[in-house]
Amino acid sequence: MTLYELYKAELRKPTAGERFIAEVARVTHKSAVSVRRWLYGYTEPDELTKTVLADHFNTDINTLFPPKEA
Repeated sequence: MTLYELYKAELRKPTAGERFIAEVARVTHKSAVSVRRWLYGYTEPDELTKTVLADHFNTDINTLFPPKEA
């Protein structure tokens, strides 16, 4: 499941979207603005941050951040 898909799944719960963003920001020590940029595909986190997120969500990097199609 991608980071965006995890976020969308959380949106089904009341106020969970902001909690999800806050959790990702806390775990990565990044701003909520950066997290939103990742979620909507405007930017991608660096490799270390991707590794931290994959470990946090117990998945692999390529699942969380699938390679962009050419």
